[in-house]
Amino acid sequence: MIELVQTMDPKIITRLVQIETEAFGPGGLNVWHLEPLIRHGRVYVYQLDNEIVGLVHYMLDWDRPQKAYMVGVSISKESRGQGIGAELLKESFEALSKENIEEVELTVDPDNLAAVKLYEGKLGFLVTDFKQDEYGKGEGRLVMNLFLANLLNKDIT
Repeated sequence: MIELVQTMDPKIITRLVQIETEAFGPGGLNVWHLEPLIRHGRVYVYQLDNEIVGLVHYMLDWDRPQKAYMVGVSISKESRGQGIGAELLKESFEALSKENIEEVELTVDPDNLAAVKLYEGKLGFLVTDFKQDEYGKGEGRLVMNLFLANLLNKDIT
């Protein structure tokens, strides 16, 4: 089950930072990043047995207001490999679609083969660009896009 985070509850923020740190180390989002995303973007969490085990966060593309940029997605260590990431993404896409978002864009490390496989193979994202040195020298990223109408009728199980 997913839920839109709409409060600055310190317990929730602490858990989100913990999951981000597990997934991305020092590159994960911290409280300074999460609070503005909660207030001005969209942060969805996935709960399992009343515990947050995953989150995905988006911001709006100001030049194309029907497009959201997926800042990131992370799943707790103990919950990886169970299909939670795919479910979290699909349910968040459905929620975004209800807010008139038509397209989602993301960037991903091309060496993160599990993520690329999920985005391309299971969810239907297309690689649309490559940003050389996006996060510094040698830190290139694939740019991937998905039109939500193409996914919402697709079975991802």
